[in-house]
Amino acid sequence: MDKIAAHFLKDVHGVSFGMKRTAVREAFGTAKEFRKSKYSKTTTDDFGFCHVFYNANDECEAIEIFDDVEVEVDGTVVFPTAIESVKKEIPDLLEEDGSLISKKFSVGIYAPSGKMESILFGAPGYYD
Repeated sequence: MDKIAAHFLKDVHGVSFGMKRTAVREAFGTAKEFRKSKYSKTTTDDFGFCHVFYNANDECEAIEIFDDVEVEVDGTVVFPTAIESVKKEIPDLLEEDGSLISKKFSVGIYAPSGKMESILFGAPGYYD
C-alpha cells in the first residue's frame, strides 16, 4: 500500500471510526493482535502498515500509520512531510511528550527528532 486517503474525524482508507473489528479486518486483511502497552484495556490490530485501536465495544477509535505509506487529506500530503508543511494543514498542532497533537482534528504525529515517524487519526474526542 503506497497511498492512503484520510478524512479528519471520519475515516482512513475507507475504514470509519466506530466500525467493528471484524469489518476493519475485512477491509485491511489479516491482523496480528497485540497489547500496545501493559495499560491497554483492549488489544490493537497490526496490519503491517498501520495499527488500529479499538474501544471496549470492539469499535475502531484510532488508526496509526507508519512506514513508507503516503497519507493525503483532501489531496494534500500530510505524512510524511515537513512538520512546517503539516502545521499549515493542521494549525492547532501542539507539542505534547515528543508528539504533536491536534485535539480539534483528533490527529497525533510522532516526530521525536523532528522527522515524522507515524501519524494517528482518531475518532472525535480521542485526545480529550
